[in-house]
Amino acid sequence: MACLHLCRASIDCAIYVDTGKSYPETLAMVEYASSIVPVCIVKSNQQEQNELEGIPADVVPVNYTRFGQAIAGYKNIRIQGYLECCFQNIGLPLFLKARELGATEMIYGQRLDDQFKATSRNGDVIDGITRLHPIEKWTSEDVLSYLRTVMDVPEHYYFEHSSLDCYDCTAFTKHTQDRVEFTRNRYPEFHRQYHARMNLVRQALLESGYVEK
Repeated sequence: MACLHLCRASIDCAIYVDTGKSYPETLAMVEYASSIVPVCIVKSNQQEQNELEGIPADVVPVNYTRFGQAIAGYKNIRIQGYLECCFQNIGLPLFLKARELGATEMIYGQRLDDQFKATSRNGDVIDGITRLHPIEKWTSEDVLSYLRTVMDVPEHYYFEHSSLDCYDCTAFTKHTQDRVEFTRNRYPEFHRQYHARMNLVRQALLESGYVEK
């Protein structure tokens, strides 16, 4: 959002990937963004991908992955690494749409002090598209301070892991406690679905011997 405001004069369009599990707050931000620049919405299907590849998790018992089950036998639960889930449901659809649109440059809000970030850096050219990271050297507080001068900052922007892409995401557990509590209080049904999936992850880890009863 900071990049959108900062570079609005030179942006042709923004791309948003809707995983099918977005929070209302996220959709509201997409609508807000569309008042600044045209927004191209790409649909992915997190539900379908997760049914095929497994529930995303930070700790993955190999025998519970799709490939692992082909070798070690069928399990009632399927698990995948969260990086694969994010890439298949957000990263790849975004890139494919940018390539379809003929983009030669893509602006990202990635910062060097982000806990989780892609390997590309400002100015890198990947598959013919230049990655531009105009706020690469900003801190989180720099971002919030700037946004407060141009818009009403949503509550979830202050969360440690502020992305609200999938309400039932079971990854990033160390960094999403504020998001989980927010979901529990505001969206009980979303939290119920999250909690049920988290229990499946725990069960897989328990059966694999990674955690004790």
